[in-house]
Amino acid sequence: MAGLEEEVAAVTGALAREQAYVLMMRPAENAPPLESRERTRLDHHRYLLDLERTGALFAAGPFADLGEKPSGAGMIIIRAANREEAARIGAQEPYTKAGQRVMEVIPWQRNEGTVRLEIRLADGVLKIDERTYRLQKQDP
Repeated sequence: MAGLEEEVAAVTGALAREQAYVLMMRPAENAPPLESRERTRLDHHRYLLDLERTGALFAAGPFADLGEKPSGAGMIIIRAANREEAARIGAQEPYTKAGQRVMEVIPWQRNEGTVRLEIRLADGVLKIDERTYRLQKQDP
């Protein structure tokens, strides 16, 4: 049995653990009316872009198949120092702040997974998994 325990320790000890927090967002019952649905949607996307640019956002999106209209439920995965910081970040998300969503904060460790990154400078291409982006040269 000691051999198996040592093997388990060797495998799990090599994991590059990253502490993150899943913010489960669900539509709030009896949510107050929004002053402007389009303004809140724009503010929501700007907020997520800001989180992405600072490195706090790991992933975000609705629970829906491609082509389906999202139901209002989704999740945001945040890199934060602790659960309290993750909750503060989530509470500022515009739909949540406006009372449209209720949030549950769930600690999550990313242990396994793959992200394939390819940068082809000569072609001006960035490829992340199956998505390809054209790089733009910026003037100094």
